[in-house]
Amino acid sequence: MWFAWLATRLATKENRLDVTAQPYGMNTTVIYITLYAMTLPALEAAANMYAPADTASDAEMISAARKAAEYGWKVSVAVNFIIGAFECCGFFLGDLIRWALPTAAVYVPLMGVGFVWLAFSPMITLVKEPIMCFLPLMVVVVGFFGNVRYPIYGKITFPIALMAIGFSTIFGWAGACNRSRANITYGFPPNDQITSVAAFYNGVDANTGLPYRTCQGTDGTRAKAAWDSFAFKGDIFGGFGKGLAGLSESELMGDWVPGALLFGMIGFLGTMTDVESAEAAGDAYPMAEIMIVDGIGTMMVALAGGMYGTTVYIGHPVHKALGAKIGYSMLNGIVYFIFLSTGMFAGLYNVIPECANGAILVFVGLLLSRQAFEESPPRHYPCLFLGLMPFICNMMGLESGGDHSGNMGVQMMAPAGGVVFGIALCAICCFAIDRKFEECVFMSVICSIFSVFGIFASHNDLIDPTTGVRGPEHQTLGVYGSDEDMNNGWRWSVGWIMCAVFFAVHVPMQKGNPRALAQWLPPRIEDDETDPYDDESHHVKATETEIPK
Repeated sequence: MWFAWLATRLATKENRLDVTAQPYGMNTTVIYITLYAMTLPALEAAANMYAPADTASDAEMISAARKAAEYGWKVSVAVNFIIGAFECCGFFLGDLIRWALPTAAVYVPLMGVGFVWLAFSPMITLVKEPIMCFLPLMVVVVGFFGNVRYPIYGKITFPIALMAIGFSTIFGWAGACNRSRANITYGFPPNDQITSVAAFYNGVDANTGLPYRTCQGTDGTRAKAAWDSFAFKGDIFGGFGKGLAGLSESELMGDWVPGALLFGMIGFLGTMTDVESAEAAGDAYPMAEIMIVDGIGTMMVALAGGMYGTTVYIGHPVHKALGAKIGYSMLNGIVYFIFLSTGMFAGLYNVIPECANGAILVFVGLLLSRQAFEESPPRHYPCLFLGLMPFICNMMGLESGGDHSGNMGVQMMAPAGGVVFGIALCAICCFAIDRKFEECVFMSVICSIFSVFGIFASHNDLIDPTTGVRGPEHQTLGVYGSDEDMNNGWRWSVGWIMCAVFFAVHVPMQKGNPRALAQWLPPRIEDDETDPYDDESHHVKATETEIPK
């Protein structure tokens, strides 16, 4: 409702009717981070804290499990509240960061989350079930990218998204992902296993131990169970205010506050990117106000017992391209409030296949990635790809079941969703290509300071290869000395200082610098059109060495 009102203010101010409200929803980037860096470690700690004795009765074991779950919930809710508070406190940094960084670096979070989590991740799900999911993907490509419309009557056309969802739902319920539940043996002795194709693809019912015959969203039994269990059942608002009790427990919060501050920073960096994206699409919203509202919204979620925050969501250009205006934001809020407050969402989730909206998410993610390239100078394209790599590492760390946990290169780039590493890597690359060596020095020094505290490269504890459990100081903030060999923060700090010295050497020898001692190096690039190889000094070098343009 707030963002619909904000869009109304903008439309009134600029006297136009084509204003699109900012999309608002779950903070996907921070959710993935807090789920694995906060909630999971809290549950692991609680499992040890409330572990029942070997001789415990069933009632005692259930009680211990409840206490562990409540501990993990309190940690998550309290951390969520702190993240929201920090987002509010960072409102004055948004415009400053946007002004200081190259455009490509500002768009890195948008492109990283868009490509990795909105496009690539759903694509992995789509290709698992080609009969049910591939045609809907082609419908989206033809309809949205190809701009093909299917008229119904006059100027009224059939909604492309509804067509894609309809096809996948019909094919799914017709049996497109039915699998055999017959037992098979696979692998090599003595480590061979007995399973079934259905269990491998569709999972196993925890209550019965039997594999699901069909996939999520196409199983009548699961849909009925979800409806019976959650629809209009229970006290939806029973946790209101209770989760914040964790804030008063210093022992509980001592280990989690530093990480929460980092994740709050990730949140407002994402908001900054979304506001920049909306402005590029034609709707300029106030950065500071949106950041404050984002933070307040997340704090309200925590007050209601929610573990994960909300934020301005990526996708404004997509909504605008599809003709969305102001009313969709109000309708979105009303519909979600009804489905979530009544418990009907669980039933809805189990009657629509996952890939039904996956095809649309692929389109959204690719379109957002395209916008990052459209708004950036061509010479910065390599920097965008560099900035994308930490997001890929983050996905590898989260979705590989621990297989990549021993790869410390992946662990180095993956923390904090890859956002901080991605922005820093892209920014320093852009400054270097533009020969802005003073900015390179400043950026290197800032990153060196961040590294000392673990903001740039979080402390990476070792991981038990037998259990996959991370150490207690994995991806945490703190100052660690070089005597703690597992820590890489000080190594990164030294590496950034070395880069600062390297860049500083260039400053007194650059053309166009009034304080230069010599005019040996090419000048700074200040506009968007110039390419480094178009410079006259480089034309001579390119001719002599035949460097391809």
